[in-house]
Amino acid sequence: MKNYLISLLFFIATVAGAGDPFNTRVQLAKSIENSADGQSFQKIFWDSAGDYTASVMQQCFPKSTKPDTTAFTLVANLIPRGALANVEVRPQTKQSLCFARGFRKASFPEPPENFGNEGMPLVIEMKITP
Repeated sequence: MKNYLISLLFFIATVAGAGDPFNTRVQLAKSIENSADGQSFQKIFWDSAGDYTASVMQQCFPKSTKPDTTAFTLVANLIPRGALANVEVRPQTKQSLCFARGFRKASFPEPPENFGNEGMPLVIEMKITP
């Protein structure tokens, strides 16, 4: 995992100067999710946060209201103690920002130690279907 993290840091350094920081964070989080360790952590993560996520979606995107976006992407860092930091969402609409605020309050599992205080990058891509 340590070599993988070194490779990811190199990837960040290479991409960071060339593009949008939001998209760079999304790509980094996807790279981590696609790794063997990332895939095993995804199960732990969603077992912990899945029900809460569904509840926040119901609050922010009630069935009785037309969604103000058809999809959105949230990127954040899961830091030690199971909290989220540096939460960003795009597009920023009333409902996607509601989700970001609500999701940030969930109880999450501890990220793997090797991510340190910066935390583990996460990405959530939501598609809204009426």
